[in-house]
Amino acid sequence: MRARTGVAGTGLVASASAGTRAGRRVVVIGGGPAGLTAALELAERGFSVTVVEARALGGKARSIPVLGTGRDGRRDLPGEHGFRFFPGFYRNVTETMARIPSPGGGSASRTVADRLVATSEVLYARDRGRDGVVVDISGGPATRTVEATLRAVGRLLARTPGLSAEESAHFANRLLVYATSGTARHDGEFENTSWWDFTAGATASEEYRRLCVIGPTRSLVAAKAEVASVASIGRTQVEFWSGLLGGPGHAEADRVLDAPTTEAWIGPWADHLVGLGVRFLVGHRVTGLRTARGAVRAAAVRTPSGAPHEIEADWFVCAVPAEAAVRTLGPEVCELDDSLAGIDRLETDWMTGVQFFLRERTPLVRGHVIHVDSPWALTSIAQAQFWSDIDFPNRYGDGAVRDCLSVDVSAWDVPGPLTGKPARACTREEAIAEVWHQLTDSLRRDGRDLLHKDLMHSCFTDPAIAWPTEPGGLARNREPLLISTAGSRRWRPRPAGKVPNLFQAGDHVDVDLNLATMEAADQSAKAAVNALLSTAGSRAPACVVRGRDQPAELAGLRRLDDELNAAGLPNAFDRPAPWERQRSGAQGPLPR
Repeated sequence: MRARTGVAGTGLVASASAGTRAGRRVVVIGGGPAGLTAALELAERGFSVTVVEARALGGKARSIPVLGTGRDGRRDLPGEHGFRFFPGFYRNVTETMARIPSPGGGSASRTVADRLVATSEVLYARDRGRDGVVVDISGGPATRTVEATLRAVGRLLARTPGLSAEESAHFANRLLVYATSGTARHDGEFENTSWWDFTAGATASEEYRRLCVIGPTRSLVAAKAEVASVASIGRTQVEFWSGLLGGPGHAEADRVLDAPTTEAWIGPWADHLVGLGVRFLVGHRVTGLRTARGAVRAAAVRTPSGAPHEIEADWFVCAVPAEAAVRTLGPEVCELDDSLAGIDRLETDWMTGVQFFLRERTPLVRGHVIHVDSPWALTSIAQAQFWSDIDFPNRYGDGAVRDCLSVDVSAWDVPGPLTGKPARACTREEAIAEVWHQLTDSLRRDGRDLLHKDLMHSCFTDPAIAWPTEPGGLARNREPLLISTAGSRRWRPRPAGKVPNLFQAGDHVDVDLNLATMEAADQSAKAAVNALLSTAGSRAPACVVRGRDQPAELAGLRRLDDELNAAGLPNAFDRPAPWERQRSGAQGPLPR
């Protein structure tokens, strides 16, 4: 058994039997990032943990082997739900990764966090014969200030063809307004306003919408600007732009893993948890929770063969996705805590991927590609360039594959130019052909195409998608993505509710970052464990949960904004979009 690494920052492993007034058996339902984080925190504190996972460990973050593709001792090709990336403002999840030992690498102290590799560029790819624009995100001066951030935004946008100076200035103004707004405005106005409305997307030019409002939002946090709240998107935008400047102790703006996700992260994580005594029941599905005397008594489970049984425990952490939460909790629990039924009112949409396995290395750019004009809202990354220690053709497949171009598809209801159909209405073959067509239409540099059909060896689509087989049919997706719509916070559960021994984790739980991200999943799991420790009367140290990065120099402006908000006035820097002000003839901030 591997030696325990201990509670973060203490070097110690807490004893639950010595540190609690109650039992220490915990069932964690769900083996995605939230469930594995909860298991790690609890196991380090001496609890006896069983993780029940219906499909496979890692959830949407896992790698998915393309079965049957490995030849002559090679591994199967590495597919995935969608590519993983770790922006600089992901502080909680990377802190967790830093506590997971990573085998190999020539160092006994290497952790999974050491396997993060910084990207240095973003390509805004265009169609209709236009060359794309490469933006350098490799860092900047050693001092991060708000003024420097806004100037950096202005410089980068000014180098983007098609944007006017007033549009660039207005987008920088939106970031300034968000950064200088107080808590009351964040929790009220910003929670109930969409990023689309806040940035004046409806009345702006098509270039502004694509380059400033929609493109960065869907690539950075897998969210939709048209419906996502200012409270959710504004924070990530401000922190990302600030991260471009680097600075002491500040992570790179964007990072990826140096290998497929399960190899680099999920696999070592599961091995480490087994070493801590965690028990996994993979392929077992929780069908509901059984209650007695106002608390959860047991989890009702079906084995892979379909046989029913129950798992009794003292504590339960539900860490399944939003779309499965109410069904998993069951009617007995929802009767005890009627607020949990609101989870079903949270909205989901589709963002899932296609991996194209290529015969040649094709490093389009040292980072992600935003296909600005693609009808299906594509984003992509060529992965082999970041897997520097992997000899792709000798490790995976039949020896002919040298790269993986991983593509996320975000707009499943928009007709494509090749088929005339939305993605949901396509067969698998039609969808693959449409995605490839939209990729090749936008990937060119110096007037030459960067992709051609002879490059493609094979491709893989997420098995969670059930493609239509009959004319007029629509695809189904059993693993959709949570959408943080404006005003939806009231439906998010808190980590602790009315059932005293039940706690909620997952990216749908109400925490500091309310977005469908690995960072939010990690935050929620640590918050759930802290609530459990408090309820149990544990003397073990609480989990460290890192909140948003608030620039100290803006503290006075945030206090001023709290006063303005209480008086019903807008933020001191708030101005309508210049194009809207010109139409109305208004000057200065508009009353609200």
